[in-house]
Amino acid sequence: MAAGDGDAFTWLYEHYQPKLYLFVFPLTGFSRQDTDEVVQDIFVKLWLRKETLVTVQSLQAYLFMMAKNRLYDLRMAAARQSKARDVLLQQQEEAHSDVQEKVQFNEYHEIARRAIDGLTPQRRRIFMLRNEGGLSLDDIAMELNISKFAVKKQLYEAVRDVKTYLKKHAGLDAVMLTLIFTSLK
Repeated sequence: MAAGDGDAFTWLYEHYQPKLYLFVFPLTGFSRQDTDEVVQDIFVKLWLRKETLVTVQSLQAYLFMMAKNRLYDLRMAAARQSKARDVLLQQQEEAHSDVQEKVQFNEYHEIARRAIDGLTPQRRRIFMLRNEGGLSLDDIAMELNISKFAVKKQLYEAVRDVKTYLKKHAGLDAVMLTLIFTSLK
């Protein structure tokens, strides 16, 4: 066969194919398709490497080693595909989750806006100066020409009213309220 004799290759195939098939079949999870593929690959490689067979001392051991290597390659490729599939699925789930979170956050944000719009004009103005304008209580008091105590009381009432509205209309807890209020800035 090393010299390219096709009859020698046919004899080797007929002699070793059944043994190789029996060896490979359970290692492929009893898949006839995978076993046929592995065995075929081995004999194709054997023919392509026929010139190197002169140095092989045991053809059966050589064939079985080729089978083990091919099975290992198939398992590694399957593991890479599985890992890539898992990563892709995880990325899709995360993207879907991000979209859901953004939609939900936008809904909550809209409910918070309605809650703020429902405040009396004075409370709304104080609330907005504090949360969107970032002004201190003293600065708000100076701008509106009222006492710091009045600003503090109106701001307290505004926050209480907004929290009540949000709990009633969105079932939000304190953590979510904080996130919404900080995003309003």
